[in-house]
Amino acid sequence: MLYIDTSVLLVYTLTQAVEKERYPSTERFFAKISDGSLSGATSFYALHEIYVFSIDNAPNFSTGAAFGKGALERVLRLPLQILPFVSRSERARHARRFSALRDASDVPHAIAAYVYGCEAIVAYDEHFDAIADYLIISTFLIRLTLRDDRWTLLKKGKAA
Repeated sequence: MLYIDTSVLLVYTLTQAVEKERYPSTERFFAKISDGSLSGATSFYALHEIYVFSIDNAPNFSTGAAFGKGALERVLRLPLQILPFVSRSERARHARRFSALRDASDVPHAIAAYVYGCEAIVAYDEHFDAIADYLIISTFLIRLTLRDDRWTLLKKGKAA
């Protein structure tokens, strides 16, 4: 199961007009999720970030809320596992493992992906590269990049 980060969900739902290069491969990725070729998950963290992004980038709250709701509906129609917020104890137990992440808002995503057994984090940003060395215990986290229409698995920073 692949954990799908907010950066990918935003391209799929709200930023197609400005992400003209990324959108076609993102759409193909979600077609693979839809037809069952790939198994995916996201979390309430990502859903919240999509909604807030929509509100923050709209001319007013009601417009942002409407766009946010539409984006959430599009994501929720996909056959994705929706991972819950991790418990306070889970966050405390794993926070140090993922402290190398530059952006603190990425930590809950990484912990959720790890706790719920995701094989990889799919993201457009490179923040998750900082945890590529954590190929740990019973599952491992790798980063799947969506570049040049090719799917490349990065394991310990090298193409696998």
